[in-house]
Amino acid sequence: MKGLSRLFYNPKVQKVLRALRTRTISAGKIRFSQTSVNGAGDIIDSMKKNGWKGDAIDVVKMPDGKLTTIDNTRLVAAQIVGIDAKVVIHNFNEKIPDKGTKDRLTTKKGRPKTWGEAVKLRIGKQSSSYRKENPNGSRTLEKVNM
Repeated sequence: MKGLSRLFYNPKVQKVLRALRTRTISAGKIRFSQTSVNGAGDIIDSMKKNGWKGDAIDVVKMPDGKLTTIDNTRLVAAQIVGIDAKVVIHNFNEKIPDKGTKDRLTTKKGRPKTWGEAVKLRIGKQSSSYRKENPNGSRTLEKVNM
């Protein structure tokens, strides 16, 4: 079992698994985990010219059955441009497989072990009113900084 575990967490294997799990869905079906984003202008311009380029964004199927993203800037850019988003859908209790992703998602409030914890930590960094009104994410952003 140890060998299988090592194989599963191998970065090359993770990249292949991620590619196999990538789906294209309407950007409007995904909620945000933040109140605002920065640096959207260049991504919007790129998506207008070239469509979606680059990796899929990580979204989490929340306990209410709906999707919430961790990658808010690319999602809002896709919504503004009116294109579908490339996503990898993670289950709420699915373990985050690699250290690099855990590092990227770590906040002052903690280091997530699961994708659900990662979304909750991201939401937990927002204002108390946002957290109260949007415990699973919001369909809209308060601010988009270009």
